[in-house]
Amino acid sequence: MNIENTWQQSAGSDDALNNMLQTNEFSNLHSKLPLAKLKKNLLIGLLLAILITAIYVVLIFFISIWQVHLAIAIAILFNIWVGLDTWKLYTNINANISAINSLKDELQKNYSGFQKWWRIQERLGLFVYPIAATGGFILGGVEGSGKPVEVFLYNPKILLVLGVTLLILVPLCYYGARWMFNYAYGKHLKKLKQLMDELSN
Repeated sequence: MNIENTWQQSAGSDDALNNMLQTNEFSNLHSKLPLAKLKKNLLIGLLLAILITAIYVVLIFFISIWQVHLAIAIAILFNIWVGLDTWKLYTNINANISAINSLKDELQKNYSGFQKWWRIQERLGLFVYPIAATGGFILGGVEGSGKPVEVFLYNPKILLVLGVTLLILVPLCYYGARWMFNYAYGKHLKKLKQLMDELSN
């Protein structure tokens, strides 16, 4: 029995689809589809983004340095954008995929949506990470030295340290975010890709 043909024959009939999933060839199909797990992890990530954003908002009221306010505001805007984009992806993923279209097309649509969602975040992150790191550096330096921002930064050695800090923290944030993405979604996306490859054979 061909997977794709059987899938198309079940289109528009929930009972036919359920019967198909009970056959030997399809008994493990639902367990192979990691869309429900991907949606669950997306929701967890969204809730964490909301929590972190709330913490950023609270921090603004305890900090009097406008440069740090600016860095936090950019981080908040980034988190809000990520949250909205994540919610859009979350609502577009249907764990009980439709039988109207090709099964492979349905899986490809979800897989491509995830890849596009992550690629945009990666690129925007390269803009946000240096700003956030600079804000943190200024906050720590000003609080530690007791000097105004202008006095603290008006020092070639401090600027050199800031540059080195950015060279370390930006790649660390970039690869750390990539690791978290792979940890939360990587193995499930890999299963999705493997299933698409099986459908192509």
